[in-house]
Amino acid sequence: MKKIIALAVAAVVAAPAMADLTISASARYQVDNGTYTGAVSQAAADTAADEANAAELLKAAGQNGTYVGNDQAASNADTGVAYNRVLVTVAGSSTAESGLFISTAATLQLASNDVVSRDGDNAITIGNPMANVVLGAFEPAGAFNSGADAFQNSAVNNGATTPEGANRAREMTNFGLNITAVEGLTFQVSTDVDSQDDYRLVAGYDFGAASVTAAVTARDGADNQSSITASTELGGVALNLSYGKLGDAKSTNVNASYMGFSVAVQNDESATGVDESEVYGAYALANAGGLEGLTVTVGAGQSDFTDVDTRYGVRLDYAF
Repeated sequence: MKKIIALAVAAVVAAPAMADLTISASARYQVDNGTYTGAVSQAAADTAADEANAAELLKAAGQNGTYVGNDQAASNADTGVAYNRVLVTVAGSSTAESGLFISTAATLQLASNDVVSRDGDNAITIGNPMANVVLGAFEPAGAFNSGADAFQNSAVNNGATTPEGANRAREMTNFGLNITAVEGLTFQVSTDVDSQDDYRLVAGYDFGAASVTAAVTARDGADNQSSITASTELGGVALNLSYGKLGDAKSTNVNASYMGFSVAVQNDESATGVDESEVYGAYALANAGGLEGLTVTVGAGQSDFTDVDTRYGVRLDYAF
């Protein structure tokens, strides 16, 4: 046994340096008065790669409320919804003396119905301080800011923000090129190499006192999608103004945040002229009760396009 232990120790000492490895997790529990009036199949819900994509499925089916893990079918027609989920992220990276690096990360979601699914990116990034390429299921960069994660009350998003979300889908065949050579400049071009029919270009620049980010998606056989966001900070208040357009559909959003408080006003107009106006906000208390990593959020959202005029709730998030 001693010889076996000695050999194992020698093997560890002689082994090359391993990559940096990080394991992190977060848990969420939320209760709100969301009402689910549509029907999303379990298969469709499970197909959604992440919360954002699944939320779009809910909106497309005319369902209020928030994405509830993979429990949409069970929660259908319920009023007053409670749900919880745990996310586990594993990330690793290695950097050579030349500056060349490789990194990867993947997040798994453990929902309340015992289903384990991917949530977030699952990709490999290879590059140097000048540029890098991303391969796999990553979310392409966006240029429409909807504000802080709050209790947005929306049944059907009629404007151009939903198409932007669709153009940022996490597909395993995604390819992205990021240019990072110029300080303050962000630049990304991305596509799905499986279809190669849509190309997305995002560019932004931080001027110091303000920043601007714009995106254009060239879609084969369909209207192009464009969006732009201008951001600044005044007296500690972070302000964002966004506009998006897809054919005749368009969306605008103005949001502000300050010391845990956030508020947003959004208007969506469909190609046929159907309007939806939303106002939503929240207060997030970080390290609540002196517990590091615990955030308690209370919020509400109002919409003129839903059966439930005002949605409200409380959310507990614990990151560890």
